[in-house]
Amino acid sequence: MNLTPETQELVIRYLDGRLSAEESAQLGQFLAQDAAARELLMESAELAVMVADLERTATARESWSHGPADPWTERSESARRDFTRFWQWSLAACAAALGAISYLALANQAKPPIAEVREVTGVTHYFCSTGRTEAVLQRGMSLVAGDLIESRSCDAWITLEVTRGATLTIAGHSAIRVQHSDASELRFELMEGSLWFSPTPRSLGPRVIVSTPVFDVQFHDSMLNIQTSSSESIVRVGQGSAEVTRKLDATTVETKAGFQTYVSLGDKGKLLAVPQPVPVSQWTSQQMKGTEVLLGNWLPATDNERTRLGAAPLLWPVPEHEPVMLYAIAIAAWRCSEQPVLLHADSKLRFRGRTQRPQTVRLGFSVQKMHSVFAGKFEIDVPASSLVQSGEYWEVEFPLSDFRPLHPHLASSPEGLELTDVYALTIADDAGLEITSIELSAK
Repeated sequence: MNLTPETQELVIRYLDGRLSAEESAQLGQFLAQDAAARELLMESAELAVMVADLERTATARESWSHGPADPWTERSESARRDFTRFWQWSLAACAAALGAISYLALANQAKPPIAEVREVTGVTHYFCSTGRTEAVLQRGMSLVAGDLIESRSCDAWITLEVTRGATLTIAGHSAIRVQHSDASELRFELMEGSLWFSPTPRSLGPRVIVSTPVFDVQFHDSMLNIQTSSSESIVRVGQGSAEVTRKLDATTVETKAGFQTYVSLGDKGKLLAVPQPVPVSQWTSQQMKGTEVLLGNWLPATDNERTRLGAAPLLWPVPEHEPVMLYAIAIAAWRCSEQPVLLHADSKLRFRGRTQRPQTVRLGFSVQKMHSVFAGKFEIDVPASSLVQSGEYWEVEFPLSDFRPLHPHLASSPEGLELTDVYALTIADDAGLEITSIELSAK
């Protein structure tokens, strides 16, 4: 919607207190639908307060510098009237500003819900479009344009219902913003991390547009997975098709089921949709290119130490209890391998690292269905007694069947699923956890 002269006049007259009830209702509709109108209202209110403050200061300075010791004598009566008038004008401007804020809040409440939180687990964050910040999301919450949600922990994930049974899921270390949408088009911005979209099986849904730092993806009833960092994005289509537009030059390519499109920031080569590669059964963190670390700090090599990842602190909120501090390391497997990493019944995960102090270490990994949607996480706790003496490097290896499913309703076994990320952490106490390598192998 364009900001017409009529709308601008309504905003100015509102600040002057000259709107009728009908005009106030009309302005409320403009504010609910037009971000430019909301911005004009707030800027005008802020300007009114600033001018009032300048006038008040100037009047006070004039009164005190030229009047007698007692400013309220007859000789300063004119200055007193001016001073009082500007105070009243300032108060009116402040009231207008408060009214503007109230109008903005009402406008946000008037926004239609675009998505509803269906499932949420782990450390999450919710930034409301009005500026309010919530520590965690709650199941059943409605999201509107401008809301931003984050999944901040290794085992976090959020599922949104977006329309008639269609769902959008983000996993750990992901951030997505809800953008302005309508009945025919849903828009989201995937700022980082991973997103899975599962369409409704009943009828043709609205067009969905997902924007990342490097491309835009448009689709209707398609099942797909998008993964992104600040410099690279990949979309893999499992069902239906998607139109991918590179932001650098606006070139477009259609990506069909079984194909994928990868874009790196600054890449000027031909935009292609290629068949999804054959999965591999082995993977190692030594394949890392530098952008795979989701959580943790690189520790440089020394004469006696190899390069390794140190755990980073992460505050874990616990409902109705004090939050718990985690110290975690997480690596995105998809950024280490150009091929999907397939898990088998006989697959094993090997972790090499050390702790400076005795502490139970929790190891885990996330999975998705091959060419499909998010399928949950699996974890195992390794007690300090199973690790070597503190300060010395240890190596532990476990078959995937030893890892417990956190969400068995999604997948009770990792067999046949795709590895997306791996992690290690300690709970409550900083044990000085360091990881030098992680490997997946199969017999």
